Amino acid sequence: MATLKRRTFAALTAGLGTAAASLTFASSAHADFAWHCNDHAGPRGASKVCVQTVPDGYNASVVVGSDLNGHTVDFNLNCSNGRWFGDDGTFPVRYPQIRTYVFKVGQQGECWVKLYDYTTGMEWDSPLTSS
Repeated sequence: MATLKRRTFAALTAGLGTAAASLTFASSAHADFAWHCNDHAGPRGASKVCVQTVPDGYNASVVVGSDLNGHTVDFNLNCSNGRWFGDDGTFPVRYPQIRTYVFKVGQQGECWVKLYDYTTGMEWDSPLTSS
C-alpha cells in the first residue's frame, strides 16, 4: 500500500511539474515581465533602481537603501526609440522602503528607468527592458 501511495504521489508531482513548466514557457513567450535592476544605485551603492514591462507600459521601482534615506528623488522613463516620460514629480524616500510608479505609456520597445536624486544631484539608470 505504501509503495502505491509513493508511486501515485510521484506521478502526480511529475505531472504538476510538467504543467507548471508548460505554463511558465507559454507565458514567457508573450512578454518579459521580469524585473531588470541596477543593484548598485544610491550614493554608496546600497539601493536598487528597477524597471519591469507590464501590459500597459512600464513599472519603475526604487528599493531604498540606507544611502538614500531622507532624500528626494524622481523617476523618468527613457526609451531606445528616443521618447522619454516623466512621472508625477519628486517624492521623498525613507529606508527601508520600496517605491513604485507605473508609466502607462503602452509598449515603447526597450526602455530604462532613470532615478534622479535631487538631494545629491546624482542619478542612476536601471538596465534596459527586453524588447
